[in-house]
Amino acid sequence: MILAVKMWSYYCKCVFLIFGIMKLVSGDSCLDVDSVVQRDKYMEHQVFRKFWSQSLYTCASECLMSSACLSFGFEKKTRTCLLYSDSSDSDTANVVNRRGFLFSDIQHWPKSLSGRCAQITCHNNTGCEVTRLGLARCAPEFQGCGHPPDVRGANTTYDGHYLGAVATYSCDPDFRTCYNKVISTCQSSGAWESLAGLCGQYRWHDPIQDKYSFPCGPPSKFQLTIKGKATAATRWAIQILKQADLIFFLEFRLDYNGQSNVAVINTRKDGNWGSPLHFDLTLAVGKTMDIQITLLHGVFRLVIDGVSIHNFTERDPGEKPDKFAIVIDVSVSMIELMGL
Repeated sequence: MILAVKMWSYYCKCVFLIFGIMKLVSGDSCLDVDSVVQRDKYMEHQVFRKFWSQSLYTCASECLMSSACLSFGFEKKTRTCLLYSDSSDSDTANVVNRRGFLFSDIQHWPKSLSGRCAQITCHNNTGCEVTRLGLARCAPEFQGCGHPPDVRGANTTYDGHYLGAVATYSCDPDFRTCYNKVISTCQSSGAWESLAGLCGQYRWHDPIQDKYSFPCGPPSKFQLTIKGKATAATRWAIQILKQADLIFFLEFRLDYNGQSNVAVINTRKDGNWGSPLHFDLTLAVGKTMDIQITLLHGVFRLVIDGVSIHNFTERDPGEKPDKFAIVIDVSVSMIELMGL
């Protein structure tokens, strides 16, 4: 026959639920449950273990038996126990409002609530368990995957780092998603699935570096737009490279090597320059130029300030560039690299 026990908020014995039968376990001291449990509270990101639990008290017991558990939560509707790897007084903790959840730091709960495990202390990725012979011992314990790995150009949403937890990544403005998989799962190995290279930068504002990678690997087609202006009456250049080779080279010569107001297109492979092409332009220091270079079907198309200048067939067909550079005496206000 199941005993019906009336529970008071303030009591001098801990109540431990096992298989639906209430049993009384001597506590270390009187415990005012209402004073140590926060109602409708939840700690974000710190769940390292999640499981069904008979009651708040069995959940507290499991936390006491874990070497990693600093606080715990309990969802009343589903009877889900949440073990947290942080406490509410930590600088990294974020306890938020969430209806239907209970939250408590484990330091307020008597060790005796863990039964036979109260007599031992486990460390270093272990937790206490009771054998079939009724002996308490320390055993390896899965303590989560930690914070999901940072991905350049992405932000992450996740609720914890327990086994099977999911982190969802979304690319920041000026970055684009390079492949379809945008979630990482906490695995039994204690590691998250890798999403390295998920987000590639395709737009730069007032950039200061001179070399840029293509956002999602070497492309066979793209459209590169650059807004730049000469800062000296010399020259400036755009280089599209595959390793050390220049598969497309564009240089604006305001006054350089005996040439003025000239654009030059060329290539360089294995250190050897090809035959240059020259085009007359009106160039000036401080004048912003809108330059568009498109590679499509093996042809580079050059457009300057909305005017088509030249279609340049690849000299080495099928060469996919891995980076591009903007060099010498130039100030750039915007770069945008789009796939086609």
